[in-house]
Amino acid sequence: MAEAIHTEARFNDEDAARDYLESIYWPRGPVCPHCGGTDRNTRLNGTAHRPGLLYCADCKRQFTVTVGTVFERSKVPLHKWVSRRT
Repeated sequence: MAEAIHTEARFNDEDAARDYLESIYWPRGPVCPHCGGTDRNTRLNGTAHRPGLLYCADCKRQFTVTVGTVFERSKVPLHKWVSRRT
């Protein structure tokens, strides 16, 4: 029997899909989509923050890898977008 084509975690898990997109869009680390800052970005972890949220100390704004992309306001889960891409 043939093996399923979408067995990688990025096709089934939101966090893995986000990590995959970050590795594509930010190969050298996060870049603020608001000001272009790269040096003072901090990942916000904790129960009060949504997964993948970053804070730019240069412009004092929050962002994720989806800001400014077609994924930003989509109701379709990120892992489904990623499975369409590959």
